[in-house]
Amino acid sequence: MLSLAFANGGAKVTPPNAQLRGLRIATNDVLPPEQAAFSSATWLLGATSVAATATAMMSGIQSRLRPSRTHRVACRASEVAIEAPEAPPPPPPFDPAQQIGVTQPLGYFDPLGFCKAGDERGFHKLRCAEIKHGRVAMLAAIGAVFQHYIHFPGCEEVPNGLRAALDPIGLLAELFLVPVVGFLELIYWKDDLSKEPGNFGDPAGWADTGLGGAGSYSDDMRNKELNNGRAAMFSIIGIIVAELATGKDAIQQFGLP
Repeated sequence: MLSLAFANGGAKVTPPNAQLRGLRIATNDVLPPEQAAFSSATWLLGATSVAATATAMMSGIQSRLRPSRTHRVACRASEVAIEAPEAPPPPPPFDPAQQIGVTQPLGYFDPLGFCKAGDERGFHKLRCAEIKHGRVAMLAAIGAVFQHYIHFPGCEEVPNGLRAALDPIGLLAELFLVPVVGFLELIYWKDDLSKEPGNFGDPAGWADTGLGGAGSYSDDMRNKELNNGRAAMFSIIGIIVAELATGKDAIQQFGLP
C-alpha cells in the first residue's frame, strides 16, 4: 500500500478491508503520503501482533495438552512397578536344630552351645568333624573287640589292647594306616561347603545295590550313622579309660578270658 500511495502521488486511497471494518471513507477524501504510509505500517504491525498472540496461545494449549517428560517418565515407572513381580521373601536364617542328626529321645542336643543359629559355616565344620570322628570311633571299637580273638598273619605275638600301639609291628601298621587315612581325608572325606553339612556321599555305592533302601544314603541312614558314631565315640573312650585303669583289654573287661 505504501508503494501504491507513492505511485498514485497522493491520489485517493481506499483500504481494501474498509467495508469489513465498517469504516466510511469519503470518496473525495485524499490521504497525504505520510498518513498513508503510517496507516499501512500500523495495519501491518497489528496483523503481526495478532498472529504472534495466536501462535503463543496455541503453543500454551499444546503444552498443556502434551504431558511433560517428567510426567511421562513417572507414568512409565509406575507401569513397570505395577507389572514387576513381587520379590521372593528372604530365606530363613540357618537353624542347626532342623538338620540331620536331630532324633528322639534327645532331639536337638547341644548343651554347651557350640552351634549358633545362623552360623552355617561353623556348623558345617563341626558336623564334618563329628562324622569323621564317629566313623573312626566305630572302626576303633570294633577293632578293640576283635583283636582279642583275631590276629593277622605275622602278628600273632602282638599284645592286645593299647599295648599293640607300642609294639614294633604295631608301629609298622600305623605307618601303613597314615597314607590310607590321608587318602580318605583328601578324596572321600573332603569338606565341601557347596554340599549339605556332613554329606560325604556314598563312595561305596551302597545305594545302587538294590537292597530296598537298606543301604541307601537316605536321611534315615544318615541319622543312624550319626547316632552309631556318637555311641562309638563314648564306647572307645570307655574302653581306653578302663584299660588304663585295669590293664585289661575290651573283652577282659567283661570278665571273659
